[in-house]
Amino acid sequence: MPANPHVIDNLQLRSEEVQEIITTPPAWLIRWGITLVFMITCGLIFLSFFIKYPDFIMSRVLVTTVEPTEKMIARTSGQIDKIWVNNGEKVSAGQPLASIKSTSNVHSVLFLKKLLDDIPFGKNNGFFFPIDSLSNEVLGEIEIAFVEFERSYMEFRLLERLQPSLVHLEGNRQSIQEIHERLTSQLAQKEILERKVTLVEKDFKRNKILYEGGVIAAKDFESREMEYLQVQEQVNGMAITISQLQEALVNAGQTLKSTQVSKEQDESRALINLIQSYHGLKRAVKEWENNYVLASSTAGEVSFQGVWGEHQFVQAGEHVFSILPDQRSELLGKMIVSSQNTGKISMGQRVLIKLDNFPFQQFGTLRGEVGSISVSPDEEGNYIVYSTLPEGTKTSYGKEIKLKQELLGTAEIITEDLSVAERLFFKLKSVTEY
Repeated sequence: MPANPHVIDNLQLRSEEVQEIITTPPAWLIRWGITLVFMITCGLIFLSFFIKYPDFIMSRVLVTTVEPTEKMIARTSGQIDKIWVNNGEKVSAGQPLASIKSTSNVHSVLFLKKLLDDIPFGKNNGFFFPIDSLSNEVLGEIEIAFVEFERSYMEFRLLERLQPSLVHLEGNRQSIQEIHERLTSQLAQKEILERKVTLVEKDFKRNKILYEGGVIAAKDFESREMEYLQVQEQVNGMAITISQLQEALVNAGQTLKSTQVSKEQDESRALINLIQSYHGLKRAVKEWENNYVLASSTAGEVSFQGVWGEHQFVQAGEHVFSILPDQRSELLGKMIVSSQNTGKISMGQRVLIKLDNFPFQQFGTLRGEVGSISVSPDEEGNYIVYSTLPEGTKTSYGKEIKLKQELLGTAEIITEDLSVAERLFFKLKSVTEY
């Protein structure tokens, strides 16, 4: 029967030659092995001062332009009535993109809006508004405001054309002129009458002296006295007439001023009503436009979000269009960072952005700097951090990424660019402190 191979192996391992090799390793191996381990250890310690292992804070980031992408949100639920642009088309600021169906005809309202914007308002130029050109237009929701404006406009134009107060003013001026002429005539007659009184008074005094001397009879003296009293009575009557004319002149002047005040009040009232109704109509048109017309407020490229064509139903609050502005040279990244470790974030720190649409292993990362930090956290305890991108969309690999929309990605805010040795010393320091 053959011997057990395990027994043979044990006997061979325990032979004197094997035992000698195991118990007495070569001296060169010990000497050079320890030296090699020491050199490797020193090399690793030396390299730890140069190998950077930065401390960073990660966050989701939205890369967009300084002038952000405009999102056109439907303010009213309804069917799309008209779409005036195509997907990807260049649009200008204020250009209508689409309209939602309403009781108003969109072309009628836009025509009215053009008239209100093109015709300057002012009393000096007469403010002629072509009301008749809107007689066949369908205005729907803004019909009440337009009727009020039409009434005020017609009242203002009628008052401006007929000027009914001018008739009263002209009559008052003529009355004043006539009173002036009569008063002037009475004053002239009064001067003549006063000279006559002087002469009659002298004659009366001479006859009185003659009567007292017995030269003339009592009847002749009494006739002279009667003549003198009649002239006195005429003077008194003339004074009363002049006083009445002067009073009439004052009353006529007051009437003229009252008529002028009434004229100014009527014109001011008509103008104020016109101004109020004019601005009320513009406000109604603006409100209708905000509710039923989607218009771009910036120049850029339009992108359809959830709309495919006319007669499609949209809900209020639905994202319909996006406008990517033409000014894309200056970019920024918006990050929402939790309150943990935000005290380590400061202005000017480097930010590395890895885009979701462009894998960083192939395209590289975008490089930015911390530009601003919100002073206080939001309701969820997060801070908003904005980073600038001095190199724009040029990546660390030298590739230029074409920005067609807002880009999402992950941002790494490098708070401290520490070496491995520094981080190790920080750990040892924290251990000794505790």
